[in-house]
Amino acid sequence: MRKDKQLEKNFIESVEKGRFNFSYSSLNRMIFSPQLFYKDYILKDREIRTDKHLIEGKLLHLLLLQPEEFNKQFSMIPGKIPSEAVRRVLNEVKDNLPLPLNSGDPEVEQNWEWEKLSLLNKEINTALKHQNLYQSMKDEAKRVAKIQTTDNEDYYRFLCTSEGKDIVDQDMYDKALARVGIIRDNEPINALLTKETTDFEIDTVEIHNEAFLTCTLNDYNFGLKGFIDRYMIDHDKKTITIIDIKTTGKTITDFPETVEFYNYWLQAAIYINLVVRNLEKDVQNYEIKFNFIVIDKYNQVYNFPVSKDSIYKWGVGLNGILDMADYHIKENKYDLPYDFLTKTISL
Repeated sequence: MRKDKQLEKNFIESVEKGRFNFSYSSLNRMIFSPQLFYKDYILKDREIRTDKHLIEGKLLHLLLLQPEEFNKQFSMIPGKIPSEAVRRVLNEVKDNLPLPLNSGDPEVEQNWEWEKLSLLNKEINTALKHQNLYQSMKDEAKRVAKIQTTDNEDYYRFLCTSEGKDIVDQDMYDKALARVGIIRDNEPINALLTKETTDFEIDTVEIHNEAFLTCTLNDYNFGLKGFIDRYMIDHDKKTITIIDIKTTGKTITDFPETVEFYNYWLQAAIYINLVVRNLEKDVQNYEIKFNFIVIDKYNQVYNFPVSKDSIYKWGVGLNGILDMADYHIKENKYDLPYDFLTKTISL
C-alpha cells in the first residue's frame, strides 16, 4: 500500500474512532485550501512555523498571563535571533541529523558535538540548496560561511538543546515586556486580564488562563480543540467571559476587517463551543461575553467586545464550516474547496 493511502486510512480511522479534533488553524486551512489540509494533517507533511511574529505573539501572551512559565516554554540566547530564512536552514540541518540528545546515555550526550556548525559544512550546504538561500554565490565555502556566524552558532546550539521550547533574544523579550507594560497601563483592560478571585468569590468565580480544551460534537465524528487565553465564569452574575489576545501588524482601525480576512470569527465560535461544552449543564445557559484584546503595530491597545448578534451569527457560521469539513472527510475529496466541488461557480 502506498504511503499516502496508508496515511489516508489512518486519518479516516482516527475520525471514525473520535480521535481527531479540529483546531482553529486546521479548520481554517480546510476552508482556505483542502489540498493544504490534506498535506498538513493527513500526510503529516506540515512545515514547522518559526515566524518571528508568531513567537513574539506567544511570548506576549505568556508574559501577560503566565510569566512564571517563561523558563519552561522559552530559551533566551545571548546574541540575535537569525532571519527567518536562516532559521529555516538551521532547522533543516537539525532535523536531518541523528541527534543523540535524551538518548539516556550520559557519555554520548556529553561528548556530542553536532551542535557545532563548524562541523556541518555538507549538511549546511544541502539545506541552503533546499531553501534556495545564497545560491547566487558560486563559492560553496562562502555560502556556508554566511551560516557559520557566532549568532547563528548560538541559536543553533540552543535549537539543539531546547527541545519543545521557543528561542528568543533579549530584544524580543524587552519588546514584549514593554508591550505588557502598555497593556497593564490601560486600567479597564488590565482589570480583565489580572482579576483574581478574592476570598469572598472563591466559590462563585472561576478563572482559567491558557486553558487547553477539547470537546466532542453531537452531529460529527470529529471534535474541536484549542488553547483559550483566558475565560472567567461568574456564577453569581451567571456570565462567562472569554478573552482572546491578538497582536496585529496593522492598526486597531483595521481589526474589524482582519476578523473577516483571517476568519477570527471562526476562532471565537470554536472557543465559545469549547468553553460551553466543558461546563456542567446548569452553567451552559449563562450569558456569553467574548472580547478581543488587540495591540497593534503602534502599540495602541483596544478591547473589542463582541455583540450577542455576532456571537449568534458566528455560531451559525461555524456549523456551516463543520458541515463542509464533514463533507470533505466523508467523501475523501480534498482537491478543491467545498463550493467548487458541490456547485458551478460562474463569473
